[in-house]
Amino acid sequence: MSFDPMDLTVREATARLPGLSDEELSAVYDAELEGKGRKTLLDEVTAARDSMREDEVEITGNVQEPAPAPVAAPEREIIYRPARPGSAAAAYVKLKKG
Repeated sequence: MSFDPMDLTVREATARLPGLSDEELSAVYDAELEGKGRKTLLDEVTAARDSMREDEVEITGNVQEPAPAPVAAPEREIIYRPARPGSAAAAYVKLKKG
């Protein structure tokens, strides 16, 4: 670990985060979690690690595969039957055969 966060204020420790490797940031996070457990510093270390990982994705070109296209619903034809005197109008859906 490049520094012990227990010896520094949150501001001082945060100023030293840029340029640390992922392993070093993890060590700082673990030391802070076991030590004073200051939420502000833990959040800053997490943000630095997330930023580093985002930069790594951009550099390596790793891109998530797009989701598969949704399956198209079958075509439907709505058929209306004329109402008979004294009855309700009826309609039903029939799948078209391709």
